[in-house]
Amino acid sequence: MEQFEYNNYYLYDCNLTRDIENNIGEIKIPDFTMEHIIMIDEKYKQYFVYVNEIANQKNKFIQQQINQMNNKFELNELYMEHVHNIEVLIIRMNEYNKISHHLMSKHKLTVEEKVHEYMFIRSKQIQMYFEDILPIIQNDKENLNSLIILLENMINF
Repeated sequence: MEQFEYNNYYLYDCNLTRDIENNIGEIKIPDFTMEHIIMIDEKYKQYFVYVNEIANQKNKFIQQQINQMNNKFELNELYMEHVHNIEVLIIRMNEYNKISHHLMSKHKLTVEEKVHEYMFIRSKQIQMYFEDILPIIQNDKENLNSLIILLENMINF
């Protein structure tokens, strides 16, 4: 009986690490951590800093343009949308990572139940990443591109 338990554990462990049953065409579940969110935020802020640099130039025409844009809330709207995206990404990251910890908390499950639970959790993470998280990341990328275009127009004008 001890050998049987070991074999079940081995199969369960292989399924967790290698997914031996479904390894053809497998979609790798991407990591999504606070590090990713910080990187997205830092990249955005790297370009947003140029707004202040342009605003501090002595060219009155450029300053008037920036004032007009601020009055129209273009820059503020882009930044507020970015801040909102980051807040939502943090919430989604916590939900995303909490899903995998759910399996670890169930100690009294049989090996079959653990494998079933693992596959359910894994599919839920894949679905969440591609349906909830990736669109927000793409939205923020588009937001950053809009900011870059706005900055280029300000510099070239």
